[in-house]
Amino acid sequence: MEKTSIQYIKAAASKLRDSKLQRLGGKEIAAYLDGVASTLGLDCKGEALIFTALFDRSCAGRSSDLDDIAHYFGCPQLEVMEYVPSLKSLMEKGLVVQTDLSECRIGRQNFMVSNYVIGCVLENHKPECRQARILEKSFDKYDFCKLVDSMVQDSDVTAEALFQQVETMERDNQDMPMVKELVAVIRELPARALFYEVAYDFFTGDGHERSDLARTLRDIYESVGVRLSERKALLEGSHPLVKADLLELSGDKEDILLSLHGQRLFLGEDFGAFGKHYIGLDRYSFAREVKEFVHSKDHDTANPLAMKRLAEKMRLIEDSNSALSCVGKVREIVHEEDIRALFYIVCDACAEGEAGANVLGELGKLYPVKERNSNLKLFKEEAHKLQRLDLVEMVSMNGFLGEYTVLRLTDRGKELYFEEDASIFIEKICKKELIEASSIKEKRLFFSQREQEQLSMVENALLEENYRSLVERLDAKGLPHGIAILLYGAPGTGKTESVMQWARVSGRDIIHVDISAAKSMWYGESEKIVKGIFTRYRQACKRAAVKPILLFNEADAIFSKRRDMDGGRSIDQTENTIQNIILEEMERLDGILIATTNLAGNLDAAFERRFLFKIRFDRPSVEAKRKIWLDKLPWLGEQAAGRLAESYNFSGGEIDNIVRKATMMEVLDGTAPSVEAIDRLCAGEKIARNQQGAPRIGFR
Repeated sequence: MEKTSIQYIKAAASKLRDSKLQRLGGKEIAAYLDGVASTLGLDCKGEALIFTALFDRSCAGRSSDLDDIAHYFGCPQLEVMEYVPSLKSLMEKGLVVQTDLSECRIGRQNFMVSNYVIGCVLENHKPECRQARILEKSFDKYDFCKLVDSMVQDSDVTAEALFQQVETMERDNQDMPMVKELVAVIRELPARALFYEVAYDFFTGDGHERSDLARTLRDIYESVGVRLSERKALLEGSHPLVKADLLELSGDKEDILLSLHGQRLFLGEDFGAFGKHYIGLDRYSFAREVKEFVHSKDHDTANPLAMKRLAEKMRLIEDSNSALSCVGKVREIVHEEDIRALFYIVCDACAEGEAGANVLGELGKLYPVKERNSNLKLFKEEAHKLQRLDLVEMVSMNGFLGEYTVLRLTDRGKELYFEEDASIFIEKICKKELIEASSIKEKRLFFSQREQEQLSMVENALLEENYRSLVERLDAKGLPHGIAILLYGAPGTGKTESVMQWARVSGRDIIHVDISAAKSMWYGESEKIVKGIFTRYRQACKRAAVKPILLFNEADAIFSKRRDMDGGRSIDQTENTIQNIILEEMERLDGILIATTNLAGNLDAAFERRFLFKIRFDRPSVEAKRKIWLDKLPWLGEQAAGRLAESYNFSGGEIDNIVRKATMMEVLDGTAPSVEAIDRLCAGEKIARNQQGAPRIGFR
């Protein structure tokens, strides 16, 4: 009766153990091996011989390398080497598997018979010819570097033996892309061994691990002199790997790591997927990734190559996200990688709702000290490229620890980077602050000849064509081209209404400053609010086709004389700080500022010098009042209008009050009030003061 597979294997094993591979030509052992081959579909006796040995050991739960197989047969390992082709054939058939896939040296590889095959043998079924591996795995660059590291860490392996083994491994894996590229670039074998060791530290640390320079050289070289020579070459930059831009040293010269170019050579097609990748970011996560890199230890400004590495990293992150249209737009107008990095950092601050990016902090993170200071100087002179492109502005802020300066996006910068989301971040003028020119109704005003001449001059200057010419002339002569106008005089004399009519005629909107809001009860808030007023005005100027008017009504409330600081009161300090801010802003004003006040005597002298026009509004003359009465109530007639003008020393605003009350009477009664009724309204317009016999209220 024909035997089963397991019977043939048992019989063959009894003859092969400790046989020293002798007497294999005998009929009995040959029959057993033929039986193993026929029941399992093997090609030759050599395959049956190796399979029997591995099956016997696998049933005991042991994997076997060539030395174990030789020990099984009781012969030298060299005798077993003859059967390596048979072993490989068994692996191709899926009858035997390699258990340590990261080992490339045949003498160190371990093998077992798969559980599937053992089951087939026990059931006397012929195994299907298939790969038993769940994962297809071949010896790769990671395995290569791991083997190099295992030899480096082996204290019994000398440097010479290490290099010989590395050379053998390179020859056996000469088609491996990493080996092929490195051998082509680096001729020195010890340098290549160092590269493999640093690459091992790199990928075992998920791309963040660095190799300690002193320890790595100590592990490779037993000779102190050679170590020092290698260290010197690395520190001086004359080492082949540094010259080829494959390795770099940390800023403190204590660590050695793969450069970006070295990472590309090592990782090859895995470069985009290994460790942290940057593919598929949106504009918000993109800006955050740039900031995180600049703030990380990977960007070491103490390293002489830091800026070169930054440029490489920026190109990598940007190239990985070329689908982002905002990134393409930025690259078109800003060619310098470091300036783009700074712009993205400011974008991240904006996206996070921060006041801005701290200028000293971010420049210090981005640049070495010398470059940081030169960039800071450019920002202070408003000559930095990001400022010239109107993408970023530098703004002073007040915080708990004092004043600090930030970089923040202009509206143009927000529109460039955030595109359709820009409206989320653009600060719009509050509706209650904005008076649109189109909403202002025409109103006739009556002034003396002196006043009219000055007012007409300002009105003509504010017409857009004339305004542009004026600014160009002033700029050509090196003079400040901001136009500041002070209107002062008694209440109701037409100061505010004059501004309204100038705005209507010139098509300029008015940004009306709420003085009470500018003077906050919270210490430090007032300064911030006042700075915010001018910041919003500058932004409005950039957005508008014609520059709007910044109007401070009743300006003496914050344009008043600076206080004596002898008392040391914090409120006095705050008032003076506000005035200093306004004075500085007026010096660099690029637009139109108009201030009105009833109390010109309260203005600080420093403000007076900064107003280009100073127009005094007097109470209207009798003739002017007569014209106002006739303009407002034409049915009065010349005689009645003249009498009212002579009898009552009203301002234009007070006459407006009478007209409003007369209109109410007409609406309620259905007919226009009589001249006598108008006269009675006039008599009650002013509050009687200090009249004989009138009761006094208050303290004397």
